[in-house]
Amino acid sequence: MTPGKDTRLEGRLVLTGRGFGFVNRDEGPDILIPFDHLGTATSGDIVRVELFPESPKDKPAGRVTEVVERSGLPVVGRVGWRGKQLRLYPEGQRINRAVVLEPKALDVFIAAQKLKGGISDGDVLSADLGVWEDPAAHPIGIPREFIGRRDDAQSEVKLIALARGFSREFPPAVVDAADRLELPPTEQLVKKRKDLRDEICFTIDPESARDFDDALSVHRREDGLFEVGVHIADVSHFVAERDVIDREAWQRATSVYLVNTVLPMLPERLSNTLCSLVPGEPRLTMTVKAVLDSTGRVAEVSFFESIIRSRRRFTYREVEEILHGKADPLAPELHLLHLITQQLRRGREKDGSVDLDLPATRITLDENGVPVAIRPEERLFAQRMVEESMLLANRLVAEQLLAADLPGIYRVHDQPRPSDVENLIGTLEQLGIKYKVGEEFKPDDYRNILAIIENLEFKDFVEALAMRSLNKAVYDVENRGHFGLAMAAYTHFTSPIRRYPDLVVHRLLKRLVPLHVAPAAPGSPKGGKRRAKSSGRRGRPNQQLLKFLRETCEHSSKQERAATGAERAYTRLKALQYLQQRIGREYSGTISGVTSFGLFVEIDRYLVEGLVPIATLGKERFELERAEHRLVGGKTGTSFRLGDRVKISVAKVDTGERRAEFRLV
Repeated sequence: MTPGKDTRLEGRLVLTGRGFGFVNRDEGPDILIPFDHLGTATSGDIVRVELFPESPKDKPAGRVTEVVERSGLPVVGRVGWRGKQLRLYPEGQRINRAVVLEPKALDVFIAAQKLKGGISDGDVLSADLGVWEDPAAHPIGIPREFIGRRDDAQSEVKLIALARGFSREFPPAVVDAADRLELPPTEQLVKKRKDLRDEICFTIDPESARDFDDALSVHRREDGLFEVGVHIADVSHFVAERDVIDREAWQRATSVYLVNTVLPMLPERLSNTLCSLVPGEPRLTMTVKAVLDSTGRVAEVSFFESIIRSRRRFTYREVEEILHGKADPLAPELHLLHLITQQLRRGREKDGSVDLDLPATRITLDENGVPVAIRPEERLFAQRMVEESMLLANRLVAEQLLAADLPGIYRVHDQPRPSDVENLIGTLEQLGIKYKVGEEFKPDDYRNILAIIENLEFKDFVEALAMRSLNKAVYDVENRGHFGLAMAAYTHFTSPIRRYPDLVVHRLLKRLVPLHVAPAAPGSPKGGKRRAKSSGRRGRPNQQLLKFLRETCEHSSKQERAATGAERAYTRLKALQYLQQRIGREYSGTISGVTSFGLFVEIDRYLVEGLVPIATLGKERFELERAEHRLVGGKTGTSFRLGDRVKISVAKVDTGERRAEFRLV
């Protein structure tokens, strides 16, 4: 194709929080669309694109030449009066312009909604986008739904959720169908399932967890090998393919976690009752049993439908206390799992797996949704115990699907693009870190970089840079391996309550491995190259199934990105509301971005980013040296560089615009 001349490139536009967008195509890399080249396109539209001349092959950029098909999705946001004109300011990244609500339609809407006092600044509405052909003009919208008043805490949740296509409420038909579901009599279940109710199983979750979809068991066999059981809630027993609950779950694809609010993928009857592995109650599960030697090598693996009864619901903190010596009846099991976790982790590290332990915060809200505290979130070893067990189960299930030579769903993570690697290495050099890359950038390179900066002041900042240089993991029917985990095959099996691909993987596994045991081949590695035996029939793939799996992968990846956007937006909103109460306070931070209009600084304690306008840096003129990622003063030579440590004071916070403004101290 010839850059700048081929107008046959089409794809779906996705806008970002910073105004620009990307066009996702079925084949080839996404195309960057700068803000001033979007035309009248909105997020979700199918658009035609013309590439810029000299556009890099691995990072193409261009402009929208035509909107082929509108997404049809409503625009959600807060409203504000401008004289007699009511404008809707979109939430999220659906559209980059305020929408003017059509006056006559607005009058009809207010009368129909019976809104006492009419509509006020800050209220939350949705609107259907009308005809929009001139990018210099505001689009016209037709009011659709009144969502809530500006001072209603739930309006914030609805605003962020609805703007990204999520909702807390389920259609009545879905709720009714879920309420009719019952757990079958135990005597019927044990005829078709392995009865593990006498086996010591337990759950380990955050203190705030409401649904428990994974349980663990562990013991040492008489032959000296270790048996680890990963028992996952069998959602597929209750949710039939393409029934009303399944269709709604497919559409949502994922649960969304907004600080203290959950927008579940499944109705509460399923997520918090029938499928939640609560202590003392029989529950249906899909089990992966792995037999390991003392080095963590898999000697044997089996997959089967089971019924368990959890003995205990542990929190991370409780497990941590037991690991540090607190007495408990299940202490032997936890200490054994601790030992196995260490071996599994060492094995992954040896294989080159990348572990980016990025800092995180926990926000505490009062009963009115007002943030009252933000604290760094401590990462406990108990979390690693659960994570390593889940990684093991997901890898083994992926290997089983791969061995069957039939369509499956994989969690794939491609190698980083060369240009992203170059940017990372270049930025490291600006920070005084020289690192030589071989012919191919490998997971080991990330591990080496993280080891170099482990004790440096800007460790967290460099880890964040490394994370940004990686591709996003996605779902695909084609297994391309997982770069970050250094695994030849990986899938998602362990969270069917909150991820739709996991539910599909459960169904696929049931087709392949009824009460199946697959001994590992002698000398089998811990990584993803071992092939489990399969009871599945080889042959030509079912084309209808393959089509469904492709659509599920594409849709679930999209919904995952939307959920991540919603979670980040709500977290940032609450963090900014917290800072709004602390105008004038001083904090330490790191320069996280350098632009022609100022510096972005991330506060250490709260991980909140704000802008230091260039006009506030001093009386001299500052110039941007883009290649060096720094601003330099023309008179004094004073420079501010990406990664520099600074101290700031909070000057302004605009929660509506999701912006904070800082001053250097």
